[in-house]
Amino acid sequence: MNVETAVREFLKNELGKDVTGVRADDSLLESGTIDSMGVLQLVAFLEARYDLKVEDDDLTPDNFDTLTAIASFIRQRQAGPRD
Repeated sequence: MNVETAVREFLKNELGKDVTGVRADDSLLESGTIDSMGVLQLVAFLEARYDLKVEDDDLTPDNFDTLTAIASFIRQRQAGPRD
């Protein structure tokens, strides 16, 4: 299962969000799909699922505002250590 699908399932099953109409580049924050507490829950899910550590300085809209951004962040982290 790809990252976007995994995140969609998490949002639906764990946070009870209807993500049917959410496009990959829609802002999850601006649309109210996820709030700051939801982001923290999502981070815990991603850390466990993909066996990685999300640092405090990673918690930016650039990394977590859209499904595309989240998938890109995970791919970058899986590719190797940060500079």
